[in-house]
Amino acid sequence: MAEVLLKDELRRRARTDVEVASSGTWGMDGSPATPESAETVGELDIDLSNHRARSLDIDEVRSFDVVVAMTSVHVREIIQMVPDAGPKVVLLKQLRDTEVTPLAADASDAERIQALLGGQRPASVRAHDVDDPMGMPLGTYQRTLTELLDGIERLADLICGPRPDAPSSS
Repeated sequence: MAEVLLKDELRRRARTDVEVASSGTWGMDGSPATPESAETVGELDIDLSNHRARSLDIDEVRSFDVVVAMTSVHVREIIQMVPDAGPKVVLLKQLRDTEVTPLAADASDAERIQALLGGQRPASVRAHDVDDPMGMPLGTYQRTLTELLDGIERLADLICGPRPDAPSSS
């Protein structure tokens, strides 16, 4: 769900130049999204029917600027597989409490990524994990969707700057 939600948010921000891919440390390659996931994001008019699970690709992890994990267990597993990736691995929900140096509206993507990764993050706690709804009732998927949407908006703000249609603070 996180991949298609982030892609949708970036599309709404007219950012077609940001590559987004998802993979799992336990994923079964080729598995479709669960019907509950498809139904949950379908309520936002997002189609998940073509999504297929992929296992974590070590070369991909090395090549990406930022690796966003859903749980602290995922962070540990990613770093075990790719030890040099540690500085660029962040927890999605941790971003909401990450203190980032304010940037000019015209800051470059590289400056934004550097600020995101260099931001003062709170210590990782269980509350920073996104609950995995797999095998749970539809309501759990909907709660997870809310968590994902909050984190994805913050992530997109950090990567792209505030949305042009966001209310100004002045």
